[in-house]
Amino acid sequence: MPHEVKPFRIPFSETWRVGEWQLFRDGNWQALPDLLEDWDADTDLHVRQMIDVDREAVIEQSGLHPGAALVLTASWSSSSNQMTDLIDRVSVLERVVTLEATLPSGRIGGVLTITTTLALGRSEDAGAVASAHEPGSVLLDSTTTLALEGDGAMFPVAVIDFAATPFDVDSSWFLEVSSDLDAPFLGVFQLLVNERDEELVRAITRPSSDAGDRQLVFGLEEGVAGVLAEAALAMRTELRDGGTWEAGTVGSVLESMLDDVESRGLSLPGSGPEAASDFRSRLSGVVRSLGYGRTFT
Repeated sequence: MPHEVKPFRIPFSETWRVGEWQLFRDGNWQALPDLLEDWDADTDLHVRQMIDVDREAVIEQSGLHPGAALVLTASWSSSSNQMTDLIDRVSVLERVVTLEATLPSGRIGGVLTITTTLALGRSEDAGAVASAHEPGSVLLDSTTTLALEGDGAMFPVAVIDFAATPFDVDSSWFLEVSSDLDAPFLGVFQLLVNERDEELVRAITRPSSDAGDRQLVFGLEEGVAGVLAEAALAMRTELRDGGTWEAGTVGSVLESMLDDVESRGLSLPGSGPEAASDFRSRLSGVVRSLGYGRTFT
């Protein structure tokens, strides 16, 4: 069983001053609003937060050793798809610490909950009575929310038992799709994740800087984007002949995807194994160029 962290002393909230989250927009930093109207679901969000930490007071009031490692961490979770991820993690070495990162458009939507924590950075020898000693022990935390209002937000995600469905029990996920182009996209498209794939479930539902978890998420993103791209290509005639699709419909989302992949030269494959192999390779490259999945560094 994982070690259970025992109750420990925490400092007063006055020992840190948590600045407001800021959004870089139109070339300037501005206060992050509660509601971001007319948000384009293809637009990343670049955010930052500055925190003033009175390290000496935190150490003293928490009963920690003077050399204890403190770390500030921020993470986000999305209500539309239940995904959670790390924003930034910085050791407290200066009085004022800045957390800064880009939230990827392909993974966020709905209401974002952003949590900032001040925690113990590494295991510590026992200090004062009931002092924290486990890494990750949260001493202080602060939460803010941001509602993203726009078209084409990420569709919902559900973790289910594939044994109770027609899906292959050894498959990690299944994307429910619809050919009803007038239907609301978020109402008919849903990502189902097999609860048997515990590693993938863990990776998409908790903030983590673990490289293995992030690779699982990247693989999922690339696969799902590939399904959307293929669906858009398969319905090309209907999408192009259907006129203007109402915002938020299956037609509007797939047409946007069709525009993206066709502008990069992707089309449905011809017959034969060579064509299939070429298509798979090009599909992977196209969806990665759109910001989904793992990119080369």
